[in-house]
Amino acid sequence: MSEKKGPIKGIRDRISQLWNQYPNWGKIPQFLELLEKGLDKELFVDPDKKEIPIPIEDLPVDEVLRKSGFFRNLYEKLFPVSHVFRITYRYDREFLDNFMPLSKDGYIGRGSYKFVYKLPWNQVVKIGKSKLPSDAIFGTLFKEVGKDLSRFLKPEELELRDFLRNQTSRDSKKDEIDFKFKRLGLERLHYWKLKSLIPDLVVPTRFFMGMRVRNNPFGVPNVTLTPCDQQPLLAGKHLKEFTIRNEKLDQNPIMDKLFPKWKLNFDSHRFGVISKSKLKKIAVDFNRVIEVTKFLAEEEKLIFDIHAENIIITLPDFELKIFDFHVFDDYLYEPSEENPTPEMDHILIIEEFIKSFELD
Repeated sequence: MSEKKGPIKGIRDRISQLWNQYPNWGKIPQFLELLEKGLDKELFVDPDKKEIPIPIEDLPVDEVLRKSGFFRNLYEKLFPVSHVFRITYRYDREFLDNFMPLSKDGYIGRGSYKFVYKLPWNQVVKIGKSKLPSDAIFGTLFKEVGKDLSRFLKPEELELRDFLRNQTSRDSKKDEIDFKFKRLGLERLHYWKLKSLIPDLVVPTRFFMGMRVRNNPFGVPNVTLTPCDQQPLLAGKHLKEFTIRNEKLDQNPIMDKLFPKWKLNFDSHRFGVISKSKLKKIAVDFNRVIEVTKFLAEEEKLIFDIHAENIIITLPDFELKIFDFHVFDDYLYEPSEENPTPEMDHILIIEEFIKSFELD
């Protein structure tokens, strides 16, 4: 008599099956071919067709990811990013294409590692922030990328790196160029870790080496080479929009005043009227995310660093989507008394949200 599998066991088995389908997932051409598959269609924009912008009221309330302060917003006004190019190597020199114009109002916020700008169509471009090599993101996966960069970069990108390195005699500049191209490969690797396991839940993203043009108040441009990525702009709600702050956690008086913490309670009724079948579908997809988080922690010793601002429930389809995530080495996280393993910090938040659905 065969053993009956529960839904969670089925999800876990499916994740392992997907992972084992790609025993040589890191090898060229498979890695980049699979990574780029479908992106031309997903991110295609017809310049002759006027695209109706997503209404502001349909965008996530906290669309800005993490709100910038007065000085950052002022800086973006005084020194606006006017446009971004994708830079590659053709005709024995650097080559610019995929022009992305930005208005003065295009800046919509920042994440930990990127500045976010809205494009004139329903997409965003995310420009990498300057980071030191000592940052936690540059862990064992960064070293893996550096061992064989040809696994993660296209031939023309490697040619561009070599061309740019040959344009300077300064070792520090050569190292800076190397670092930026390795970071581009790292972003692709982080994305692939999740995209290969839950492809339908990860927002389509194209990673590329960009050339950002920022103008000063006198109109003089400053050009910077930096890794970028491009994504669709989605209508919906961030997970944090369902949060209710009604239970303050006790800390010491100073921390309570400066850095208050709240228990994350959720109210899924903020969806409005939604059928139970759609709630069940969202709950199943969240359980898939939980199983992937456990899988990466147990098998890869990596923490899928997902937060409320990285999760969106789309409208009107009510589908779960994930974007702008990273994975970190597990030893960078200190386990708490409540959660002996660090991935549980992320899992418990998701489980708390599922409970608010009030499903059986």
